[in-house]
Amino acid sequence: MIRKKALGIMLVIIFVFGSFWTGLNMLNVLAQAPPYPPLKPSTFKVIKTSWINANETVYATPGDTNVPLYVGIQNIGNRTVTGLSETLLLQQPFKNVSGGNVVNAYYENSVEQGLTAITEFILNIDRDAEVGMHTLTMRISYLQIVSGTGTTLYLEQQTEVEVPLLITSTSYLAIYSVSVYPKQVTPGGNITISGNVVNTAASTLSNVNVSASSSALLSEPFVFIGQMDTNIPRPFSFTVQARGDLQNATIPILLSATFSDSYNVNHVISTTTSMQIAQQPLKTVTTPAPRDPIEVIIDKIWEIVRFFFGS
Repeated sequence: MIRKKALGIMLVIIFVFGSFWTGLNMLNVLAQAPPYPPLKPSTFKVIKTSWINANETVYATPGDTNVPLYVGIQNIGNRTVTGLSETLLLQQPFKNVSGGNVVNAYYENSVEQGLTAITEFILNIDRDAEVGMHTLTMRISYLQIVSGTGTTLYLEQQTEVEVPLLITSTSYLAIYSVSVYPKQVTPGGNITISGNVVNTAASTLSNVNVSASSSALLSEPFVFIGQMDTNIPRPFSFTVQARGDLQNATIPILLSATFSDSYNVNHVISTTTSMQIAQQPLKTVTTPAPRDPIEVIIDKIWEIVRFFFGS
């Protein structure tokens, strides 16, 4: 009996001591655990967008192709992030260089809280783009770095931001003094279109090409001008044939000039003129109807009477 009581007391003592030791270990583990702040996705803010050059103000215009776009985003969350994969979701008037609706960029370095990452996208802008401010959505996938004592976690996250884009009407080339000769042409006739172009930019332009297009023309003529220095006008002229099935009308002609700037971005500008189609009326020859023989005899008799007796 005494032995059983002693055994029970020893078991109780062991249980209490074990519980106490386990509690101490838990407190020790908690004390050494990483001080993780609340786990929530990082947030970003677009602080800068710029065309063509990340550090200068350069404008983009309708019709520009192969245009670099730089987007700067700031990490305004409470953790460092890394492995930023950015997807710009395109809509009119923007396309990627192959005509698609998505363009991607990647930022390799880590971005600490409060710092900025700048990435580059290459876009095309439609020729009929509306001048003014546009907004695109950018999807950001990234790894959120969670660090503690002896432990580092990488949590995959995703968020979206709005990217403002400005399209202006600023042009680096001007087409002026356009003339069409002759002003009026018959269907199938030839016209000569001439004018001048001038480089209004601060740097040399290259691959300058002027062309004409119209539903009234049999072909689309063009003139390759090549390199153009600043403020030096260059003339252009080409002769083209009008279609032979045209009706009387005044038909517009679109003149376009394509060129590349010093950043190797392709631009296009355009202006309109017109040609007048006038069909010449056909000359008709009328043949008098045959006369009655009796009337012919009577007229001859009257001629004889007038000859001898006067009128």
